[in-house]
Amino acid sequence: MVIPEKSAQVKKWMVSQNALKIASAGLGLLALFASITTIISIHYFQKKAQFESALTRNHYLEGQLQLLNNQVNIADSTLVRVQNFEQKLRVLADLDTAGVGGGFGPLPRDEGTVFLQGTDAQVSQQGTLVASLGGATVHHSSSVADPLELKVDGIHRKASLQEQSLQELYELLKDQRTVLSSRPSIWPTKGWLTSTFGYRVSPFTGLRHMHGGIDIAAAIGTEVRAPANGVVTRVGTEPGYGKFLIINHGYGIVTRYGHNSKMFVKVGQKIKRNEVVALVGNTGRSTGPHLHYEIRVNGVPVNPMQYILD
Repeated sequence: MVIPEKSAQVKKWMVSQNALKIASAGLGLLALFASITTIISIHYFQKKAQFESALTRNHYLEGQLQLLNNQVNIADSTLVRVQNFEQKLRVLADLDTAGVGGGFGPLPRDEGTVFLQGTDAQVSQQGTLVASLGGATVHHSSSVADPLELKVDGIHRKASLQEQSLQELYELLKDQRTVLSSRPSIWPTKGWLTSTFGYRVSPFTGLRHMHGGIDIAAAIGTEVRAPANGVVTRVGTEPGYGKFLIINHGYGIVTRYGHNSKMFVKVGQKIKRNEVVALVGNTGRSTGPHLHYEIRVNGVPVNPMQYILD
């Protein structure tokens, strides 16, 4: 009922019990809906914050994985250089080079666990990296992590084999100092490599022929040094080589030096490694100032680059 302050007609309405029940039920449902909506909203914003944090962390970890992958590649390249250097040492020591650096081959694809700092992660059967971060689960492709695990495994295997091989090499070399002092092992002069060992087209005839050494371009007067201990066996002049000399290092190894401008040694003189024996010139059949450098083993020309360590 509505009763005005001043005299007026009283207004009244009648509400049935069923209407009251329906209104009460409606209000109850509305309150329940509001409560559920509030709870869902709170949960959503909490999970959204966790997801965004996990996503940021995931991007950071992917960057770290890429950085680690680059470092692994560098380590692998270093191992390759060590293997190449060891192969040169074996050539100098006249040791077997077959199998050096071999046996590594393709690596098996192993499934397993990848451990990341600050996370628990593993590779699922579907090839996806699953990482637990701050209560949220983030999935991303294992295209970086899975091959990285294989690379690290491969480097461990290479390093282990390389350690065994170098230990064997050390044991074989430690009692061969006299032999090694007679093995050519350094550049005979400072300059630029202009022609390598092997077949090439002659600049004079235009025909393909065997070049039995290497050519090192340098200014006239640049010092030519002995690459190992030995004895001078020949000093002279030839039309092709110009002023040239030959050093016998023993054990079947001989080195030859052509196109010199001046020689400082004589036949029978004993030479030490790094001793100046001549000066670069342009004598004989030459297209410019350079040193023609040969190494012969038991009379057979070999690639001098296999004997240069520095």
